Amino acid sequence: MPGPNGSQPAEPIGVAPRLTMWQAVRQSWLAHPDWTVAEHLAWLDGEGYDTASVTGEPAELIGRWVAGHRRSVPLSLPADEPRVYVVAGGDMVAVFDDPGSAGAHICVMEAAGITAEAYTLSASKWEHAAPIVRIANPRLVITDTRSGHADGPS
Repeated sequence: MPGPNGSQPAEPIGVAPRLTMWQAVRQSWLAHPDWTVAEHLAWLDGEGYDTASVTGEPAELIGRWVAGHRRSVPLSLPADEPRVYVVAGGDMVAVFDDPGSAGAHICVMEAAGITAEAYTLSASKWEHAAPIVRIANPRLVITDTRSGHADGPS
């Protein structure tokens, strides 16, 4: 916000909007890709989401969402190769070494109205892709939060 001494942070107004049920399932799936549909439903109920209010059978709907997440974020990497979790939205890309942090970042971005996509890659594929992404999108801000990669935004 413009202020008497230049730009300054705006004062927060109210509370952040609650995630939609789809966003919440996406976040929980990123943090717990091995959960069953029943575990997702139990988590949603525990978080206060009214799963009975969805059109149709809640387990069927959650199952379709989880299957869609699995198709969009492939987790079929060799077990011994480190993974990175890449979150892209707007003009930003963030790289994490754990799915929970990536899920939280998606949550924040989507709560701010930014459509975000998540990808799981091997660390070696990301190291190969990152320079190409930087060249193709010079205005893109890439933040690598992994330990040992604390270069900050690039």
